[in-house]
Amino acid sequence: MKKNSANDVFWTSGNGKDFLEWANISLDDLKQKDTYSPELFYEYDEQVDELTSKWLQNGDFKKIMQSLHQSESNPSELPLTYLNWKERFNDIPGWVDMELIEQGCNLSERSGLNGLLVLRNFALLGGYNFVNLTKPLVVTGALEKGAVHRLYYTLNFWIEVSRNGVNSQQRRREACIQTRLVHAVSRLNILKKQPDWNQDLYGVPINFADMVATNIAFTVYYLYGLDRLNFSYTAAEEAGIFHLWKYVTYLLGVPLDMIPNNKEEAIAYFYFWTQYQGSPDQDSLKLVQALLEENTPIELLKLDIIKRNMSYIHHSIANYLIDEKIRRDLEIPPVRFSSIIPKAIKMKNSVHSGSKDAQIREGRKQQASILEDYKNRASKTYSEFSK
Repeated sequence: MKKNSANDVFWTSGNGKDFLEWANISLDDLKQKDTYSPELFYEYDEQVDELTSKWLQNGDFKKIMQSLHQSESNPSELPLTYLNWKERFNDIPGWVDMELIEQGCNLSERSGLNGLLVLRNFALLGGYNFVNLTKPLVVTGALEKGAVHRLYYTLNFWIEVSRNGVNSQQRRREACIQTRLVHAVSRLNILKKQPDWNQDLYGVPINFADMVATNIAFTVYYLYGLDRLNFSYTAAEEAGIFHLWKYVTYLLGVPLDMIPNNKEEAIAYFYFWTQYQGSPDQDSLKLVQALLEENTPIELLKLDIIKRNMSYIHHSIANYLIDEKIRRDLEIPPVRFSSIIPKAIKMKNSVHSGSKDAQIREGRKQQASILEDYKNRASKTYSEFSK
């Protein structure tokens, strides 16, 4: 892996500096904690790749994936190797604190539309700045499928792993099993289709190092973004978010000792990781443009004038949260009166709006509604794409 000094500015004047100030960490302290090895970019889920390769060869993989989409399936039709592997997910490790998991899920649910605006317009869009994350997406057809498909599947996964209530652990477990298998088949297909994949630049596709960076999108980016929008959360909820995503990332196959426990560890890791990320290229810009042009009307926003201006809302949040250099490099256009939407959201969040339980119910309802909007739009675009 080759270092890229162009990312130094991220930590001296960009979003990295914002993260340091938010976490009360100095850049000098961060550099002293940089003890990670670039060999992490070559580590991946080898065991599941081997199993998936066998299941693909003997025709079992399709049956396995179908079973994960069905409420009832016949285990006798599935390979014993899969059933034995899946059985291991039933055991909850002793280090998992279910009370902290509950706290993390509470915040995920009650953040409602705020959380989704942050994840889409800061974590996802801002992540396209790091070219190593975009390459697997492009090779596996993200551009052809359209941005709404990635939004739907990402939001669906996020909801499945971050809910409390009946069957929440089963939903979390099966979402991670399904995603882990998708990662494996994607990795196998990438290396098959692109035997000249440049591992010196990108590491192994969907490697452990990049998966921890994705964890940071759902923790550091998410929490910092909520904070910038004046959406308050408790120390227990913050700890819960990190613990929830430690468990989820562990279920996705990443070794436990690689996964951050808190924002200090996460930012220290992210400093290491960004040093090896290439600058945005044309593929990055195409993904950005596709996301900027995706403006599914959100039905829970009752006024038609708001539904017709989703682009303005998304652009305003992106301009507010993403640093100037990244916006310039990704060609994210400025918007007129860009502070109107963030100020309105911040003002609303500053006003007490009911009990925490009421916020959770409302937030869950908002997120489910938006997921349905994306699902309907994704189905429509898939039908048009298939013609």
